[in-house]
Amino acid sequence: MSEAPAEQTDRNFTLLEGNSSIAAVIDKILRSPPRENPFHVLDLDDIVRKHLNWLQQLPRVKPFYAVKCNDDSAILETLALLGTGFDCASKGEIGKILSLGVNQQRIIYAHPIKSKESLGYAKNKGITTMTFDNELELVKIAEFYPESNLVLRIRHDSDKALVPLGKKFGCDARLEGPQLLDKAKKLNLTVVGISFHVGCGSLDADSFYNAIRAAKVLFQYASSIGYSFSLLDIGGGFPGDAEKPIDEFAKAINRALDEFFPNLADIKVIAEPGRYYVGSAVRLLTVIQGKKIISDPNDSSKMRHVMYYLNDGVFGTLFDWVSLRAINDLERLVPMIIHSKRDEIRFKSTIWGPTCDATDIICENVDFPEHQIGEYVLFENLGAYGMTFATNFNGFPKPGIEVYVRQDTWKALAALKDVNWQDKTIHLLQQCL
Repeated sequence: MSEAPAEQTDRNFTLLEGNSSIAAVIDKILRSPPRENPFHVLDLDDIVRKHLNWLQQLPRVKPFYAVKCNDDSAILETLALLGTGFDCASKGEIGKILSLGVNQQRIIYAHPIKSKESLGYAKNKGITTMTFDNELELVKIAEFYPESNLVLRIRHDSDKALVPLGKKFGCDARLEGPQLLDKAKKLNLTVVGISFHVGCGSLDADSFYNAIRAAKVLFQYASSIGYSFSLLDIGGGFPGDAEKPIDEFAKAINRALDEFFPNLADIKVIAEPGRYYVGSAVRLLTVIQGKKIISDPNDSSKMRHVMYYLNDGVFGTLFDWVSLRAINDLERLVPMIIHSKRDEIRFKSTIWGPTCDATDIICENVDFPEHQIGEYVLFENLGAYGMTFATNFNGFPKPGIEVYVRQDTWKALAALKDVNWQDKTIHLLQQCL
């Protein structure tokens, strides 16, 4: 594959010309001299493809991107141009989205527990829609922002989620839901709908179907006490790795909407995808800074085990992958084996991060071709939570970010500034991708 001709934009995006691809970019980097610090390669075309796929598979569900997942400015600007909404959990996130010129109606303040000060901030900025899940939060809102439009968050955990969220947020839909709606009514507060989150990284598509069914029951109860709900928020939990499509999730959601909310003219349905949009959009390039060979005790000339020390690790942008998979006993994170090494002999290897902490271990006892100090190591599917979780522990820097986008995609994004209907958006994106 030929190298990718490129030019820099005034926003530090690198525009790829013609048929150039992110694969050519990675190939060129792997053949370049090593760098002292790790860096991310962010592929905006991947995000645009994800958005087009969402519009086609879930046409009735408007995505509100979960800013906490990855708040890189290039990602947020791209999604703002694509017309998504934004799920914000703090004053900082709200301010960041408003600074992009996004209308307040495209923001949901989706943290069920908010400080008094943040309620005042939301009120001052005109953020009207926010979630709650308990009575004391209602009392607080009644005092500091009674004009807001509230969304009751119910608990409906997937049995197969990387991070179940119900332990911390969400009320029992059957037992607590009606009581909270009654309390909101007594406080003269406006409740406009129901939200739920099946858990981050859900592996169970049917959990969405069952949660939508539970939400329908509360829609009916709300109607019986005088509320007219207009919003259903189905939360996040969608897969985002390159090899994990959302087809089954979309089928379950569309089936539930057809069955429980067949007349959607008066019901706005939104979701809060984060990992879905950015998981596969980022590749991490690290460099081997150290190597230790463990010899066979019976034959010192034979290599039994190899240990590598990289310049990014668990305390950097690999935390999400390593910690979640360890907690849930899932497949370990293993670097990509690049094409030039696929036919080489593999040795049992352990890969460490750069810090002095012995828990900074990326993977152990994995079969991996021998690498040398100064060679690059490539990780894929690292767009979700890596940068937002990263620290500077031991003084090691967080990775830099290099942003790439094809020229045709860049032009299409610019054209979307004046587009506000879905069919036209799909048409423009199909032309550029």
